[in-house]
Amino acid sequence: MTKTGSSTLLLSLGDRESRVRLTGEDGVSREFVLALGLDAMTPGPFRRDPPTPLELEQAILVAEELLTPLELEQAIMVVEDVLMPLAAHVPPHPLVELHSPVPLAERLGSHELSRESIERLFGQLVAMVEGDPLASAQLPRDRRFAAALLILREWMHHLDAGSVALVDQ
Repeated sequence: MTKTGSSTLLLSLGDRESRVRLTGEDGVSREFVLALGLDAMTPGPFRRDPPTPLELEQAILVAEELLTPLELEQAIMVVEDVLMPLAAHVPPHPLVELHSPVPLAERLGSHELSRESIERLFGQLVAMVEGDPLASAQLPRDRRFAAALLILREWMHHLDAGSVALVDQ
């Protein structure tokens, strides 16, 4: 887990759901279950390797609201609907430890990444799904990787994490 003053935070991505464990200075832990996981987006919105631009937008919806997305604009709202209520219980952490069944560190070449690096990678993912051949050469083209990157990006964006430590399971 990752310590920040008086608490630790662990985000564990799962296949069908993800978990957040927040442990206070007193050692008391609270766990939150998020109804989104890597396979919840595959074959959900992510049906191709790599996902299409529309699938990427729809997946943002699934991660934010956990609803079946109908329109492009709804995509961002879905992830926010799942993560924003959690923000009241999870204080910002400068470093979040992430466990994922997808070997992210191996694929990204680093075990610790800043929020800015994650945003750049997400931008590359967007460019790849829009057909940019340079972007497609730099990132894995599979749906589970895209789902992990999307969930991590939305977490860092909405719950104010400065960086992430990627830990293999």
